[in-house]
Order: sequence, then structure tokens, then C-alpha cells
Amino acid sequence: MGRGRKPSKELSHRDKKIINRLNSSFDTMPQLAKEYGISKQRIHQILLRAKDFGYVINRPRLLARYHEIHRCEICTRILQVPDDDALITKRQLSHMLNIERQVCSWHLNQLKASGFISKKFATMRSDRLAKALRYYKSTSLTPGAVGRRFGYKNFYSLLNYQKKRGIAVERTPNFPIPIVLEQESPSMSQTVS
Repeated sequence: MGRGRKPSKELSHRDKKIINRLNSSFDTMPQLAKEYGISKQRIHQILLRAKDFGYVINRPRLLARYHEIHRCEICTRILQVPDDDALITKRQLSHMLNIERQVCSWHLNQLKASGFISKKFATMRSDRLAKALRYYKSTSLTPGAVGRRFGYKNFYSLLNYQKKRGIAVERTPNFPIPIVLEQESPSMSQTVS
């Protein structure tokens, strides 16, 4: 005489919901486990069991090679952000586009891998450093003064490190530069004709 329950011939309602969530969203197994109050191992077991019953598992991260960038709404929104400003973090980009950070990261990586965006775009990790570098570019203060203002002891070394990484931190003067045009001398205009 066998012990335990008989094996069911179909997934339960909860298991079907978990499989649908895994197929349709970017939720990870730990996130679903926390939401449903079960372990990550149990989520994995449900996945294996669903495969045995013939369910198709198409996780969004596995669909990366089939991702059509030109049709993707999120990718087009990221492409509209100016690529020349490398002084932005992924957090700022996701906040600016009103997208979850993980989703923004995934699409950004797809764009970088396919060559639509430079590899240096949105690689900064610190919002405070990005603000300090932007402030340094727009003002005429010394690196030490900018560092003190934003709480960095050696801002000059951070500037050098960013330059080594290839992130342009050259200053743009915010005062007008007078353009002096040389006037043609009358003798030059007569010799040409």
C-alpha cells in the first residue's frame, strides 16, 4: 500500500498562475517565492512539473535573441535619450523614463549588445558622482572646490579615472566667446579676380 497523495494529472490553480507570471513578466523566482510564501526550490519544482505536463516555459530573459529593438516601445524610448550625455546612471534613466530599473537595465543591455548605444552610456553607479561631474562640466570651479561641495576628498583623481574610462568630462564654457573675423584686404580680392 502506497503512502501519500496520488499524483495529480493537472497543475493547481496557483501553479498555473506562477507559470503564467514567469512567462509574461520579468519577475524572478525569488520574487515570486516571496510573493506566494513558498521557497525558491518549490518554484523550481513547479517549473519542472509544468514541463512534465507539457507547458511551454518562455522566460523573458531567454527571449533576448528574438528581441526586436525597432518594435519595442521601451527601447525606442531609451534611444530618444541623448547618447552624448554619458553622465547618467541607470537609476536616473529608469526614473526619467518611468520604467522599473530591472526592465530598463535589460533593455539597455540589449541596445548596447546590438550596437545601438555606446557601451559607456549609463555606466555610472553613483547619482552623487554624476551630479558632481555635470556640475564640474558646467562651472569654472576647480576640482577641489567641486569635490568639497559634493563631499569628495579627492575629486581630481575621480576626474582622471573617468577620463581613463573614456567618459568625457571636458568643460563647456558658459560665457560667450567673441568670434573675430578677419577682413579681406583689398589687394587680395583684386589678385584673385
